[in-house]
Amino acid sequence: MTVAYESGELKLPAGEEKSREAVLALPLSRLLVKMVRVRAGEDPVAVATPVLAAMSPYPDEPLSVSCEQVEGETYIAAALPESSADDIAEKLDAAGINVTKVDALCFGEIRALWDELKGDGRKLVLLKSPDCTSLMVLDAGLPVAIRALDNESDLKREAILSLLEAEDFGGVKKLDEVVARGELDLSPLERLGPIRRLEAAPGSLDEALKGVAARADDPSTLNALPDSWREVLEDERFKRKLVKCLAVAGGVWALVMAVLLGVPLVLGMMTDYQKGLSKAHGREYRQVTQMRDKVKLVRKYSDHTRGALEIMKAVSDRLPQGVELSSWNYKRDDGVKVSGEGISGELIYQFKDRMAEMKDEDGEESIFPSVNLKGPSSSKAGKYKFDLDCTYEREEE
Repeated sequence: MTVAYESGELKLPAGEEKSREAVLALPLSRLLVKMVRVRAGEDPVAVATPVLAAMSPYPDEPLSVSCEQVEGETYIAAALPESSADDIAEKLDAAGINVTKVDALCFGEIRALWDELKGDGRKLVLLKSPDCTSLMVLDAGLPVAIRALDNESDLKREAILSLLEAEDFGGVKKLDEVVARGELDLSPLERLGPIRRLEAAPGSLDEALKGVAARADDPSTLNALPDSWREVLEDERFKRKLVKCLAVAGGVWALVMAVLLGVPLVLGMMTDYQKGLSKAHGREYRQVTQMRDKVKLVRKYSDHTRGALEIMKAVSDRLPQGVELSSWNYKRDDGVKVSGEGISGELIYQFKDRMAEMKDEDGEESIFPSVNLKGPSSSKAGKYKFDLDCTYEREEE
């Protein structure tokens, strides 16, 4: 953003949005400006500082001098006395604007009028503004003398002094013309050369500010920013960076805290949810288990394959010829135990195998998974005694 200080007010170009930082264009009367010659190897600032200090109304105040090379050894030196800019600083503070660069408004105006001023000869240029009259001598478009005139200055005297200064920098040359813009009484200058007036079209301030903005993009141009203003600018930039960093750090901290606090909370909620599912599953499991036990109980008492008569008939059907039973012990939940004797051990083993092969109604599972034979043992009568224990539960290994 580029802003001009004119008639005691800050003025922005039409249509430009306000921002925190801006290039400040000042009337030439607000600046200390002087053409200086710097030899090769010399520091332009060191050469120009005592010259501008001699011109300053505040000799004890240190100046922040800036130099812009015109051509060869010729430089424009400029500085802004801070003590003379208190009113400008108040306006800037009220508007919340930090200045990044200070330039002369007339330089932007010269850039905007370049098509009218270019040429190989020497020209005396006068630019009238509400605050002062900027007087410059141009040789082939390059300034060789510059000064600011107030309304009480002797125009002819100041013009002659500027022409003498121009001869010192650019040599003796004929003045081709006097070019003026604004309401000026140019009658005292009629003997110096031809006079040409330029019309001040509406929006000329905006054009001048555009010229200043274009100059601001070039780091080699003037920047008469006081050191104290530069420190304020750096402090404001540091504060903004600090606020951004703190905002980012605060966001990261908030994210970390959200993770630290949120993860246990989410895990707790997920755990509670899983516990709820587990409890619901437990209730369903118990209901299914109870129902299964009831079904087993019903099946148990409705299954006639394990009834006493059915078991007795099944045992009798599988009893080989030559084997007789002497005792019978039946328990519905356990099985059946029988004792007897046979004419041979082979028949007794055959009876055991038949009992082990007994199937249920579906023909898929054995009725007696565990069949234990005790014997056979021979007796005095020449027969073999045995005890056969048939149970519904398979014997654990």
